[in-house]
Amino acid sequence: MQGHLFKLTESERHIIKTIGKGNYAEGVRICIMWGAHFYNLGLTTEMDLKHIGLVTVSTTDNYPNE
Repeated sequence: MQGHLFKLTESERHIIKTIGKGNYAEGVRICIMWGAHFYNLGLTTEMDLKHIGLVTVSTTDNYPNE
């Protein structure tokens, strides 16, 4: 498999490295996985992220329907 080159800002590199816990390649893989997940849920690049909410549910939540 060939590598891909693309330019990132310093802020973007910091975010990728943070997501990957210090590993750029792992950060990129996680971002792709998250992107694919949200795309499959219907999120598109045309949507304004300022108007999209995220809800998380814990497997230990005692009141998951509230």
